[in-house]
Amino acid sequence: MTNREYMINLLLDGLEETGKSLTRVSFDDCGASEESMVYYNINCPYTEGDKRCHCNGKDINRETCTKCKWEWLDQPVDE
Repeated sequence: MTNREYMINLLLDGLEETGKSLTRVSFDDCGASEESMVYYNINCPYTEGDKRCHCNGKDINRETCTKCKWEWLDQPVDE
């Protein structure tokens, strides 16, 4: 299971517990909403020195951080 799938499952469980269901929507903003959601709402998933982190030894910036988080979302959940 990927981190993305794990997060979706947890969020859907929480939604269902409130008696609500998911209503899918489509944003026509060239991915800006997804980029913003990932950047602002997912903290760095790595600890200092983790070799998977894109900013090791580099300047931390929005583009690098968001790409790193997108990559993390599609990786298997750490056990």
